[in-house]
Amino acid sequence: MYAQLFLGIFFIIQGITKHFIRKPNLLISKVVFQRLSDEEVSSYLKKVGKVNILFGLIVVTMGQIEYRYQPNPWIFLPTYILLGLACIALIIYINKRYTGNMTL
Repeated sequence: MYAQLFLGIFFIIQGITKHFIRKPNLLISKVVFQRLSDEEVSSYLKKVGKVNILFGLIVVTMGQIEYRYQPNPWIFLPTYILLGLACIALIIYINKRYTGNMTL
């Protein structure tokens, strides 16, 4: 439970940082700013930041559901995996759209 909580908080912090800060720092590399123009960087970081916040909220929520309710693993795990893969697919799509790369 604690690993999911801290991982979710990390993604939420990373998403907030990407959404609001427009300069390289510990969580945003300089490569992003070198590959994209100034207009694209702002739009790209906002979209990726929102997806990171969503992914962090999903991880935290699913960790709390698992801890408090102990759901059936045959229903819980596929749901968890599908929600996580949807967020990862969105990040890959955004990267492909803006940079032409499929890297995370």
